[in-house]
Parts: sequence; C-alpha cells; structure tokens
Amino acid sequence: MDRSELTRYIEQSNITNSWHWYRYHFNMLKFGIEHPFAKSILDALLNINDVMDGYAFRAIDTMASLHGIEKHPPHYDQLTQFLAEIFVINHLAIEFPNAKFSDEPTIGESKKNPEVTIETDSFTLGVEVKSPKLREHEEKRNSNPIQIPGRMGIAADLIENAGGADNVTLPRDNPVKDFLISADGKFAEFKKHVTPFYSVLVIVWDDFIYEPITSLVAEHSGLLTDNSFAKDEDGNPLQFNNINAVITIRQLHQFRRAAGNQPVIDGMEHALDYGCPNELRIPAKLNSHSGGR
Repeated sequence: MDRSELTRYIEQSNITNSWHWYRYHFNMLKFGIEHPFAKSILDALLNINDVMDGYAFRAIDTMASLHGIEKHPPHYDQLTQFLAEIFVINHLAIEFPNAKFSDEPTIGESKKNPEVTIETDSFTLGVEVKSPKLREHEEKRNSNPIQIPGRMGIAADLIENAGGADNVTLPRDNPVKDFLISADGKFAEFKKHVTPFYSVLVIVWDDFIYEPITSLVAEHSGLLTDNSFAKDEDGNPLQFNNINAVITIRQLHQFRRAAGNQPVIDGMEHALDYGCPNELRIPAKLNSHSGGR
C-alpha cells in the first residue's frame, strides 16, 4: 500500500465527511497538507500494514465509525484508546520487521483475542493493549485538594479530613484490575496450545504514570503482590498466571496535546513517538513483572 492510496481512503471516509474529532487534522489531506498529528497516524498505519496487510484500512474504518455526534466525549475516549493500540503495535512492527504478525487472533476453543501475536523463529509473543478512560478522573485531579494514589490504611482519615469522598481523587486501580483479568483470559488458550509463548499486557496511561504503577506494585495493596486488594472467593490474591509481563507507558497526554495543536513534550518528535528502539519509558524494574502475579 502506498501513501496516496491510504490518503484517498481517508478522504472518502467519515473522518473527513462527517463530524469527527479528527476531521480538522485529516481534512488537510484534501489540500495536499499533512497535519503533524495526522502524519504520525499515517506513518504508523503504513508501517504496521507492511507486517499485517490490510491493517491500515481496518484501522481507518474503526476510527471513521466514531463519527456523526458533535463533540461526543465517548467517541473521544474510544479514539484515544484506539490510538494507544496503534502506538504499541507500530513499535512492535519496528522491533520485529521479519516476524509473522496476526491481528486479533484466536486459538483453541476460546473466542477471546489479544491485540496481536508475533511469531518469530524461536518464540511467539502475544500482546494486549489497554488504556483507561481518564477524562472525569482528570477533572477530579484538577479540582480536588487531595489525591490518593493507591489503597492504604490512612485513606479513610484523608477522606474525612478533606470533608468527604467528593473532595478526594481516589485511585484508578479497578480499571487496572480489569485489564489484568481480561488479558489473562485472552492469553489462556495460547498458553495451552503454543510453545514457547510469552504474553505481555501493555497499559498506556497519561503522565500520571505513578497511578497504574501504584495499583500494580504498591506493597500494601498492589495487584502483583501478595497483599493484592483483588481476592478470589477464598480470600486469596487473584492470580494472573497467563501474563508474563506488564508494561506501563505514559503517552495519552501526548495524543491529546497533538490533537489540540500543542507541541508534544518529553523530547518526543510526534504523538506516536515511542522513543529509541528497545527503550522502555519507565525503568523495567517498575513496569515489568515476569511470571505469575
């Protein structure tokens, strides 16, 4: 697929022919201009399409489906979450250019599927990408005098001193728990049928990256610790044995900045810039957990 083919497809889609959060950025293509935000998406889609033929068209169809309702917040959330998938898969396409990629594959009896599997000569890697809805949470961050990053013994006192829960920004650990449960279920059948199979859950957050990290590894309640707040029916910490690693990345704020015609920050060149090859934004000691919980 060449760039002009994808550009024509976008010009004929509801991204540019209906109300869409990204219409302004992509409509410039009709005049031969690539807005930096649109360009970063185009570059990523073309790169991914080299390893998964047809992905670029399918991605545009997904984005174009979120149209028609002016300034509809749920559409904005869904677009941001989908960009997180493109962001991660593009990086994988760069890292594994000669591997076999499968888009949303299933195996065995399960109909659950991760974002992508990558088959190399020596192993198969499964990757699931998750990102939260943060708009309401952001508003609370900006307005409340106190934020509690994780579940802790002093939380009740902090809430009382702040004048009630409405004045406190509570942790967003339940979505992280749901991400783990979902990914664990999606990888289960692959673990049974493919050897060796390694699985990674990538959580894409905004610049407040301590929130998911605290949810995962905080000593008093972290989901990947023996003190996890998430318990099974017998009161034991939930196990996520089908996930080999969890990676957290701060990037959602870059999408918002670029879409809002603001420059991206932290030395990044564009909205979907992952950084240097083989680089993780957060020290691996914090954002990776291998095996078991």
